Amino acid sequence: MKNLIPLFLLATLAVSVGWASTTVSNTIASIATANNWSNGTKYTSFTLDNNITVSCTGESNSGKYYTSGNDWRLYQTESPTLTVTAASGYTLNSITITYNITNTGILVYNNTQMSSPATVTVSGSSVEFSVGNSETATNGQVKVTAISVTYSESGSTATVEAPTLTDEFTFWPVMNDAASAQVTITPASGNTVRYTTNGSTPSRTNGTEITTATTINISGTTTVKAISYVGTQTSSVVSKTYTLGQTVTGISAFKGMSSGTTARLYLPDNYNARTLYVNGKDAFVRDKTGAICIYNVTTNPPLAYNQHIAGWIIGTYTDYNGLPEFTASTATNSCYLVIANKVTEDDAKPVEISDDEVTDHYADWVTVKDLTSSSSVAVYNKYSLGTDDYYQEPYEGAIYDITGIAYPYSSNPQVAPIYQNGNRPITYVIDSKKEFTSPTADIENAQVRLSRSLNPATWSLLTVPFEVEGFEGDVLEYTGVSLGEVASYEMNGYTYPVRGGVMHFEDYYGNLQPGIPYLVKPYTSQQEMTLSGVTLSSEPVGSVTYSLAASQNAPALNLMANETPAYVGDYTLVGTYSPMSLTKDEATVKLIDNSTLSWTSLIDDVEIEGTEAYISVPEGAGVKLDLGDGGVVTAVTDLRLDNAPREAVIYNIMGQRLTRPLGELPPGIYIVNGKKIVKF
Repeated sequence: MKNLIPLFLLATLAVSVGWASTTVSNTIASIATANNWSNGTKYTSFTLDNNITVSCTGESNSGKYYTSGNDWRLYQTESPTLTVTAASGYTLNSITITYNITNTGILVYNNTQMSSPATVTVSGSSVEFSVGNSETATNGQVKVTAISVTYSESGSTATVEAPTLTDEFTFWPVMNDAASAQVTITPASGNTVRYTTNGSTPSRTNGTEITTATTINISGTTTVKAISYVGTQTSSVVSKTYTLGQTVTGISAFKGMSSGTTARLYLPDNYNARTLYVNGKDAFVRDKTGAICIYNVTTNPPLAYNQHIAGWIIGTYTDYNGLPEFTASTATNSCYLVIANKVTEDDAKPVEISDDEVTDHYADWVTVKDLTSSSSVAVYNKYSLGTDDYYQEPYEGAIYDITGIAYPYSSNPQVAPIYQNGNRPITYVIDSKKEFTSPTADIENAQVRLSRSLNPATWSLLTVPFEVEGFEGDVLEYTGVSLGEVASYEMNGYTYPVRGGVMHFEDYYGNLQPGIPYLVKPYTSQQEMTLSGVTLSSEPVGSVTYSLAASQNAPALNLMANETPAYVGDYTLVGTYSPMSLTKDEATVKLIDNSTLSWTSLIDDVEIEGTEAYISVPEGAGVKLDLGDGGVVTAVTDLRLDNAPREAVIYNIMGQRLTRPLGELPPGIYIVNGKKIVKF
């Protein structure tokens, strides 16, 4: 543990016993705390004590306070002046200004450049400094961090020297013990000092009396005030505040503080804080309340994926352009953190979110689902992943999931993809309810998420743009077509043949090939499947076609009685990657379930999902499905015919309009709302 009591600045002026000018010293950090200054806000003046005022001129930026350096900034481009002024009746003796610089900025007094700390001996009630540089640049900055001023009463050569106090600091308890810190009060030689810790003002008659350096213990935020006296003469009152630092429990509470605030972050064991990812100085940690980036903090052992973290650590909360960070402070020490490999917990995993939730998960390991090129979330390859980490730039038109660290950029959300514990940075999405765009070239070794509902109780048509190895379920492939049984009936003295094709499906045991439609029945209900190491094909969706021709002596269904056609036509199983509307044509058939086919002409608004297929048959023909060894035959004409609206306009093939509903008519060929229908 680092020493939590910083060394104090001892400002002295050697004089005869007990008498001297008054010296007042303070840091900008202490001044900011005492006056509740806010980060990035302009403050044109402040007081060191009741008799000394420090001020500055400048335009919009000079006089701004920043927590990143605990400094008060002067910008050369604004030609600022820094003025130290003593109250009426007092004279300045010396001034010391401690500062840091940017771009060769430097403090100038009486046309002389002053290196930090800049000390000048003066005589008067007001002194001015300006900002310049030793180079040709004009954008230098002076960042004041501390000021010390020695002054005396005008015309007086004998004043009592004030006591010195330990510099102001913030302290915390160690583990769960009571907080404790030490403050030293030092009188000038020969002086008597009285001090108080209860807020009251010390005097020759009030406070605890000491004559030698004395160290006192404090256990909470305490203001120590002290005064020196010799005989009837007294010094000015010295006052400094020592602050008990804040302790917050959990990452969310730590992120709830103002940026620049230093506190002790306590992580109870049951908050299950875990390391998510480490890259250089960035370590991303999540507990049950939220996630944060721990930046540039050394731990033992070093932080690594999946570790469990408990205990506490002191640091500063920093809002780094929207990214929540835990950054090191002078009090930071990781010795009270317990860092161990996970014991009973599951491996840390990314959180699945939508694109409008990214801003709520900055610094967290996330999977953002269903992104497109038009999404508001950018993909930022911050960690320079290579092909070994399975990252590929998403191709134009792709739908994809990105897994990585949520990050802000110019107030916009983005994700820096990472590969961690088998969680790939990019997953291409094939959603049965969304349009799918094939890549312009095959993408090898890809990960694909197929979003498609498959029911283990029924056969489903499936067509995917990648090879599937070892599908967990039954698979049938389309192997050919043959003539169905001839049916005939009498109407108006004529005999009409009714014959269609039987489409045959047989068991298939190989890998499902990209673009080829299959009948599948999974062993278990399937809503999504994610497959790794596949090749996402650039080839368009395919189909399987078999024909009935003259050699098969196939009669056409739209001929008059006793006529024989030369050709019946193609029976095709057609795949699709994207949702589509089927043409309202009796030559198009949709599979409803195990035993149901439906002509599109009998169903309004016929839609099929992506990664499905449909059946195209010769116009006017019937169709049956032979589902292999199961012996299941599915006939379209046994199905939805009775679902035709009762007000449908129905004609027989002789052109006579019929008044009875279709369901009450005998088997035959009819024209229903302009479409030919065969009823067995």
